[in-house]
Amino acid sequence: MESEKNQEYVSDVQSVDAGVAEAQPSRLPYLQERVQFRALILANPNYFGNIKVSPFTPVLQIQSNTVYEELCSVGFQPQFNRLEAVVFVKQPSGYGGDICSNGTPEYVRFYVSYDNGASWDDEGVASFTAYNIPAGTTGARRLEYAVTAQINPPKKPCSVRNIVLVRAILSWNVPPPPDTPDFVPVWGNVHNTHIQIDPRRFFVLGELLDHIQLSPELLKTLDLTQPLAEVETTPLAASELQVLYKDKGIEPHRFALPELHQLMNQPALSASLMAPGGGGGLQGLDIDLSNIIGKLFPTDGDTRYEELVCVGLNPNQDTLAGVIKVKLPNGYSGDLCTAGSREFVTFWADFNNNGTFETCLGTTSVRVHDIADIPAEGLEYAVFLPVNLAPYRQPCEKGPKVVRIRAILSWQVAPPCWNPNYVPVWGNREETLIHIKPGPSIQPGTHAPFIETVGSMAVEDIHPVTGLASGLSALAGFTAHNSPFGGEVVITGHIAYPTDISNGAAALEYRVFVRKLGEPWQRLTNTFSVARSQLLDGVWSSLPSVTQAVDADDFYPYREDLTSGPGNPQIFVVGNVLARWQTGGLSGVWQIVIEAKNPAVVGPSWFSNSVTVRLDNTAPVPSIAITSGGGNCADFTIGDIISGTYAAFDEHFGSLTLSVLPAQGGSFTTPPPLPAAPSPHMPLSRSYPLVPTGGEAGTWSLDTTGMPRCGYVLEIGVTDRTIVNSGAIGFYNRALVGLCLRAPEE
Repeated sequence: MESEKNQEYVSDVQSVDAGVAEAQPSRLPYLQERVQFRALILANPNYFGNIKVSPFTPVLQIQSNTVYEELCSVGFQPQFNRLEAVVFVKQPSGYGGDICSNGTPEYVRFYVSYDNGASWDDEGVASFTAYNIPAGTTGARRLEYAVTAQINPPKKPCSVRNIVLVRAILSWNVPPPPDTPDFVPVWGNVHNTHIQIDPRRFFVLGELLDHIQLSPELLKTLDLTQPLAEVETTPLAASELQVLYKDKGIEPHRFALPELHQLMNQPALSASLMAPGGGGGLQGLDIDLSNIIGKLFPTDGDTRYEELVCVGLNPNQDTLAGVIKVKLPNGYSGDLCTAGSREFVTFWADFNNNGTFETCLGTTSVRVHDIADIPAEGLEYAVFLPVNLAPYRQPCEKGPKVVRIRAILSWQVAPPCWNPNYVPVWGNREETLIHIKPGPSIQPGTHAPFIETVGSMAVEDIHPVTGLASGLSALAGFTAHNSPFGGEVVITGHIAYPTDISNGAAALEYRVFVRKLGEPWQRLTNTFSVARSQLLDGVWSSLPSVTQAVDADDFYPYREDLTSGPGNPQIFVVGNVLARWQTGGLSGVWQIVIEAKNPAVVGPSWFSNSVTVRLDNTAPVPSIAITSGGGNCADFTIGDIISGTYAAFDEHFGSLTLSVLPAQGGSFTTPPPLPAAPSPHMPLSRSYPLVPTGGEAGTWSLDTTGMPRCGYVLEIGVTDRTIVNSGAIGFYNRALVGLCLRAPEE
């Protein structure tokens, strides 16, 4: 049925840019099922037949449907241990509402396999919000989004193969369940790829000596815990690469490209070559430059070795991402024990929609190497570039802000920012459309701050009145459900790009105000550390962390500097951290506002959006008791039904679990399991919202039939819904009571 309906749809649409299909909203397939999706699966979790083992009978067979959204590809940035997935959003409707609505989430869950798919490690889920965006919006046909996941794979020496399998599962409107790598989404798809893990760069002396025979007397004189770092390798010269690639079919204008490019850009060398008796370039190499010089000025890039396959915007982090497929085993200037080579990508934006791509957003890169046993389908790498989009946001009432992006991939030679029409020798061009999420308009010449996340939650996912957050975390991978905040609340965002500041954004200052509703404002003055990264001519490096401390007027220095240009480093604050608010002991509803100023200009300052948050730093209070037999710590006989009371109270109750330790059988017969839970249930869990937000108290009964004689502990564990330290859900507490279970003959 699905294939027939899709075929009818495909034959009825118009073909548009890049082969993307667009149809009138009324002709979109299964649009009604999209509107009713959550209601349908609430009534029948297997309504669409995508669950392999289920007691529910399918009603409509829809699995891995990619008419509305599709996972294009997944790449890896080895230097940052960062997975980037790019998702196509293909249709003008079917996403829950326009940009002034809540839209609907697109979830991507990541898995990594270190044994070629025999087992999988769940690396968490990321998401973004999709909206109905009319097809005529700034030429919008297909929008491309990106999501990011940080992983921590084990690293090996450069001489050891370290290629692993990655799986990403895209699912619209419902997150793929954890630890289910074979999950089949209704709307979405699954993408498998191989990635290369960066070699280990640091060692401990003792680890290396495991492979070297030294006398016991000498070993006693050595500090085996001494850390060692690999010597920084230098790029292989063209002469070395010519020997390395002999009989491997690597073209001279491939392995000698960096030196050829350097020679062509040295005016003094040109003069010496034209002088009487001047020699040719790259002397000593068996290369006829006259035969390859024309290949250095192509009309189209060559994608035999690498190809930029898709580009998207991560709206939660204001980061552009690109996925690069590396196709061949050789031609990348050396293996993992060498410096290898770089895949450069430069991004441009057409903010005024005139087709000229006059705004260069910057250049980034990823290091690649020769991999002799590269998988047949190649390896996928990722690049990313943080961008400050605050000056281009507009309120949702003005409609969606859709911008065309151009990205050019060029191996070893960075595409120059001044030339959006650059044609690389090796590489290609990709164009796409991104949607900049709504926000307050920022006037030219001003430097208004913009708070993007609080406690790792996107501001738009925090209720403006209650201050409770709901939805998937923008930064940490947890899911909030009417959640307050507690512990360290991290505030992230940007200050509008300072085009009138000659020495970069670092000249700006800001201070952070918080207040409990109805009380005066107070300034945050605590000292904290921020990590930084530097991007210079497309190459990433880490900078020392810096300490953020306020001045006499309680202003922090702004550390981000996006001033771009050749030879000018861009400075990024990792995570865009503006403040770390220590909220321990605080409660109630609070507001957050940031003020920014340019200290070189007397007078004006600018204020951010105001964010309301609910604080709850109180852990839940549980209790459990035995009321039958001899009460707490009494003796019972195998087969007895033991009963008692429990209570779990918290202002923002999350869940409780009743369990028996050690787990050796038995079953709770009271309280009854919540709907859809199996019965009997051991341990027994109950959670919000089926349990009221304040928690519950009740009685329990434990059937001990079949349990071995032993001493046992009954435990009630309780978690609330607080986002703790911006990284996880729930303050936890527990209560215990003991008992002894004896055999009948005793």
